[in-house]
Amino acid sequence: MTLYLPTRHVALPPEAWDPGRAQAWLKRWAADALAVRARQDWPVHPRDAEEPVPADGYKSLYLGASGVWLALARVAAAGLCELPGSLPRIFEQVLEQYTRSPDTGERVPSWFLGESALLTLCCLAEPDAHKADRLAEMIHDNRTNPTREALWGAPGTMLAALFLHEATGDERWAELIRDSAAALWESWIHDEGRDVWLWEQDLYGQRLRYVGAGHGWAGNLYPLWRARALLSAEQQAELRARTLQGLVHLAEVDGGLANWPPLTEGPPKPLLQWCHGAPGIITSLRHAELPEALPLLLQGARLIAAAGPLEKGVGLCHGTGGNGAALLEMYRRTQDDTSWLERARELAMWALGQSEADFSRYGQWRYSLWTGDAGLACFLMDCLAGQSRGMPGIDSLW
Repeated sequence: MTLYLPTRHVALPPEAWDPGRAQAWLKRWAADALAVRARQDWPVHPRDAEEPVPADGYKSLYLGASGVWLALARVAAAGLCELPGSLPRIFEQVLEQYTRSPDTGERVPSWFLGESALLTLCCLAEPDAHKADRLAEMIHDNRTNPTREALWGAPGTMLAALFLHEATGDERWAELIRDSAAALWESWIHDEGRDVWLWEQDLYGQRLRYVGAGHGWAGNLYPLWRARALLSAEQQAELRARTLQGLVHLAEVDGGLANWPPLTEGPPKPLLQWCHGAPGIITSLRHAELPEALPLLLQGARLIAAAGPLEKGVGLCHGTGGNGAALLEMYRRTQDDTSWLERARELAMWALGQSEADFSRYGQWRYSLWTGDAGLACFLMDCLAGQSRGMPGIDSLW
C-alpha cells in the first residue's frame, strides 16, 4: 500500500539541531520583515499570488499581514525583535486595510481568509463593543455555511467565539459556540458503506467528503473537542465514539505506519501534509482525550518522520513546518519520549535550509503564516522552547 508520494518530499542530509542558527534566522527574518513593512506593504510572494492580487497585499490570517504580525509578536516576546507600535494599533490598521481592500475581493467571514480572525485579534488586543457585536453577528450568520469546513465555514468562525470565551468567560460567546456546534451536529451524516460519520463539503462547485484538517472531517472535529465542556454529556459521549470510529475506519495502515486520505471517494492521492493527511489528523486532536487513539496516531507520526521534508516548502499548511508541528504535538502527547522533539527539530533544520534556498531564488521572504516564513518562525520558536503551542492562529494567537 502506498501511504505517501516520495516525489512530493525531498531527500536532504540530516543536520544536528542548532539553536544558535535558529535564533539567528529568527532575528534576520524579523529585522527584514520590519524593515520592509516600514517602507511598504509586505509583497506577495510569487508562489502565493492568486489573481487578482490586492494592490496593498493580503491582510488575512492565512496569507496576509495579520498572520505575519502574529509571528512577529511571538518573536518580539522572546526578545529577538521590537515591534514598531502596540498590538491594538497594529491590528486596527490591518483591519482598516482589509475593510478597504478585502483579500478575496469582498468582505467574508472566513477565519483564515476573511474578517472574523481580524476582528478577534482586535477584540483580544483591546476590547471594543462595536467590533464584538459585528463579530458575534458574523459567527451566527456563518453557522450554516454550506462548505461545512474550517476555511470558510462554521468550524473556522467557531474559533473566534472559542478564543473570546476562553479570554473573557462571557456567556455570549458560549452560546455562539453551542449554536455553531449544533449546526455542525445537524449536518453530520453517517456513511453506511464506511460506517463512519462525515460531513459533506459544498465547496468550489463540488460536493465532496474531505477527511483532513484543511477542509474536512478532522478540521471540523477540532472546535467540537475544544468546546467539549460546553456540550451536553450525550454529545460528549457521541463525539468520542464517532471520533474513534472515524480514526480507525478511515485510516490506511501498512507495516506499522498510517495515513489518512484527502477524500473518501475518487482515485487515491496519498498526501502527507497538514491540510490533507496524518499531520493534520494529529494536530486536530490536540484537545481530544483519547488514549485509545495514541497507537494509531503514533503510526502516523512515524510515517511523517520517515518521509522527511516536503518539496512544496516550509509552510504550515502543506510544507515541512506543518509536519514538524505535528511531531511536536506528538512529543506533547507522549510527554517523556524525546525522540519526537528530536525529529521535529530535525525537520526544523531542514526547513531552515529550504527557507534560505527559497530566499536566494526569489530575493524575498514569503510573508505568510500558513504558506511561508512567518509560520516557520512560529515552529522554530516552539522548537527552541522544546514545547508545542499548537498551530498558530488555531490553538493560539500571539
